[in-house]
Amino acid sequence: MTEPGTARGPADIRNLLPAAGVDARNRFLFARGQQLAPHLPSSVQNLIMNLGSAMSLARPSPEIDNWIANITAATGTRPGRALQRQAIRSYLRTYLEVLALPSWGPQRTATAVSAEPTGERILRLAHTGPGVVCALPHSANWDLAGGWAAATGMPVTSVAERLGETEFAAFTEIRRRLGIEILAHDDSSVVRELIRAVRNRRVVCLMGDRDLTGGGVPVRWNGHPITMPAGPALVARRTGAVLLGVGCHYTATGMKIDFSAPIRLRPGRGGLVAMTQELADFFAAHVARHPADWHLMQPFFDRPVDRVRRTRTPAAPARDEDRDRSGSAVGP
Repeated sequence: MTEPGTARGPADIRNLLPAAGVDARNRFLFARGQQLAPHLPSSVQNLIMNLGSAMSLARPSPEIDNWIANITAATGTRPGRALQRQAIRSYLRTYLEVLALPSWGPQRTATAVSAEPTGERILRLAHTGPGVVCALPHSANWDLAGGWAAATGMPVTSVAERLGETEFAAFTEIRRRLGIEILAHDDSSVVRELIRAVRNRRVVCLMGDRDLTGGGVPVRWNGHPITMPAGPALVARRTGAVLLGVGCHYTATGMKIDFSAPIRLRPGRGGLVAMTQELADFFAAHVARHPADWHLMQPFFDRPVDRVRRTRTPAAPARDEDRDRSGSAVGP
């Protein structure tokens, strides 16, 4: 389930490379990463995650400061150093997995994911019946979730943020190889194409927390006023599809997918707001349970949050027990 949405852009990884321009660095990362990631043993992946988390926390980072502010607002508690390390490890794990995913094949992709049984049953019944729209926060590996759906008989259509042509093309190709059809968030026909996808019995998966266009609807997240995209609610209502909130988090052995109860479709703009509020409530509860896996490193909350800064003491190595996009651009 991609950004099953935005083109993922690992700012901290890019900053470790020489300043040769974002496009050049992205081309290097994508080309070399796709060659190397499928062959990295777990010990090397752990080394990358440990070093990456230590290096990222050892110097100023607006992205990490944004994440700290977001988690502080989302949970009511400022994340400590250990949770910060765990979050960066989760982020790096996701990036390594995304690069390796096309080489996994359907069987490995399917077995890497476990899904909450009741929610999965509703998902599959809706897929063969009225259709289904899934809305996700930026948690864990939404591309793996989309690959799991496609590998188990449910082809996926999603929307990706067009951050830059190089990134967009690279990640669109990765997702295509996973069985995920990607539409650009700034395509004028995106709503029509999503409706077509539902009617063609494709699972429409949209990142539902970050409002990319500024045209979202007002909701509250843990008491904070924000806007979230109305796209998932809008597409579900126009097609009569079942609307589900979907949350991903890492476990010691893979990734788990949880589902909300089906969200009742309601008419009018007030209906869009009410449906989106239910998604916000599900997302907020999911992020509170699994804060390290929420990879939202952009400013998110509308209500001013006290600027949080990390105490920049030397980072301790992350522990192995740490385990380890759609910003839907569809407006109301």
